[in-house]
Amino acid sequence: MPSQEELVQSALDTLALLNRDDPASDKLAPFLYTVKDPRLSKYLEKLKDFTQLENPTLPQSKQAGELLEQIVCLVFRGLQGATSFKSFQSAGPQYDFLISGDQLAWLYVCNQLYLKENQRGIVVEAKATKDRLPDKQFARLCSILELNLSSTVGLGVFFTLNGAAGFPQSGDTRQRAISDCRLRQVIFHAKTQKRIVVLDKNDIFELGKNGSLIQILVRKIRDLDELSGLPTPSVEQREEIDLPDHLKQLYEGII
Repeated sequence: MPSQEELVQSALDTLALLNRDDPASDKLAPFLYTVKDPRLSKYLEKLKDFTQLENPTLPQSKQAGELLEQIVCLVFRGLQGATSFKSFQSAGPQYDFLISGDQLAWLYVCNQLYLKENQRGIVVEAKATKDRLPDKQFARLCSILELNLSSTVGLGVFFTLNGAAGFPQSGDTRQRAISDCRLRQVIFHAKTQKRIVVLDKNDIFELGKNGSLIQILVRKIRDLDELSGLPTPSVEQREEIDLPDHLKQLYEGII
């Protein structure tokens, strides 16, 4: 019986025969992110333990920051076709993580994430603070994407514990106005056509499942245009249903 890795490779070989613009290729998109390293689940459990601490000490907070960066590293290694992984202090800013690829599979990843082929890099910032991400941190990444990585990077991703200021949270009523980081996200996208999205702990804890990273990023990228005013649903919810009651009842018993 073929191993899981052999099955994934077979799916990718088949995907290479498809037209990337054909909607039929979407069904194979989850194969583009696979959990390759068994340490990821252990690290996610450690992060979950940290989030349950009421008053973490300074050493615990520092350790959580390093842990979140390790999770970022393992997660993005799971993207098929990725060949470039970097984290360094440049002549300008510090880059937590830069990911890109040159293989055919990476172009399929770019296609799923609405990335242009000449701007197929992703920059990730990891922020393991208890507070929500403030606007000044969001503005910093906007500046990096526009000025420092203008030619090669098309997507910015924040890994946070509690999201960013101005973004909808679970249990809130639908947002009808935008402010803080959410407002800056929208303005930056309108100006540059580049996207920055924010993952919180609930999103991160789902990344131990094959396909989850791409599904989460796609939903967050799409919502930047839609501005639904609601938090991103869990990937356990296979379909996104946001309808008034008289239409929602048509899906009851089906989903």
